[in-house]
Amino acid sequence: MTMVEIERKFLVKSLPDGLQGGTPILQGYLAHDEHMEVRIRQLGDKYFLAVKEGAGPMRRETEVNISPRQFHALWPSTEGRRLEKVRSLVDHGSCRMEVDRYLGDLEPLLVAEVGFSSVEESERFEKPDYLGQEITEMEAYKNISLAIHGIPEGPALDYQVGALPFLFRGGRLHLVIVTNTAQTRWIIPKGQPEPDMSRQDVAVMEAMEEAGTIGSCLPGFRVLCRRKGEKTLYIYPLKVTTVLKKWPEMDWRKRAVLPVNKALKMISDPDLSQCILRLTSRMLA
Repeated sequence: MTMVEIERKFLVKSLPDGLQGGTPILQGYLAHDEHMEVRIRQLGDKYFLAVKEGAGPMRRETEVNISPRQFHALWPSTEGRRLEKVRSLVDHGSCRMEVDRYLGDLEPLLVAEVGFSSVEESERFEKPDYLGQEITEMEAYKNISLAIHGIPEGPALDYQVGALPFLFRGGRLHLVIVTNTAQTRWIIPKGQPEPDMSRQDVAVMEAMEEAGTIGSCLPGFRVLCRRKGEKTLYIYPLKVTTVLKKWPEMDWRKRAVLPVNKALKMISDPDLSQCILRLTSRMLA
C-alpha cells in the first residue's frame, strides 16, 4: 500500500489525561539516506516492511505486510539502528494523534505525530496544551536519527561523549583504557560535547588526546550510559588504526591495552563497566 502522509510532529510536555495502555512497537532500519528510509516494524502482533521517501510534513510511504519469519530474518541487519516505543492513539477535534513513549536508551522521550487529510488542515491545527515544541522539520528527531544517535543533544552540561578504543590482538578483542588525570582510577576517554562537532567526531578527538589512539567510530554502534552521580555518557566504539607513542595528555594519564575481561575489572565505576559490557557484547554478536 502506497500513501502520502501529511503529518506534523511535536514534543509532548505531559501525557494527555486518561491515556492508558498502548501498542508496543519494535522498529529497525535496513537502509537510509537523506531522501529515503527502508525499515521493518513489529506493531503488536503484526509485521511490516516500509519505504519512506521525502522529508517534512509530506512524505510518501509504501508499506507491505511481512511474516514473523521474514521479520526475524531481517532483524539482525538492523543492528545499531533500532528503537522501541509504546504507541497510544488520542483524538483531538477531527485529528487523530499517535503519542509515542520511547523506551530503553530513548526514555523518557515523548513525541506526538498528528495526521491530516490536507495541507490546509495541517496549517489550521491548534495544538492542545500538553504538546510542546514542534519538531516536524528537525532531523535529530526523525526516528532513524533517534535509532542511530539517541536523544538529540541538549545543553553541553547535560551529558558527555566517550570513546571506547578497541583493537584485536591474537584474534581477541582488546580495549584501550586510561586513568583520570589524578591517576587514581581507570576510565575511558571522554569529554564535553562541542557545538560545531558531531558526537562521533568528539569521540575521535578525545580518544586521540587522552589515549593516544587514532581511528574511526564503528558505524551504527553506541550506548547511552547513565551513571549514579555522574552525567549521562554517550559511548562510541572506535576502531583503532594507530597507537601513538606520544600524545597530548601522556604526562597526566596512564594507558593500558587489555583484553575485555581484564579491562572491565580495572574500571572502578560499576555502571560504566556494565555499559561497556553491553556495547562489546553487541559488537561481538
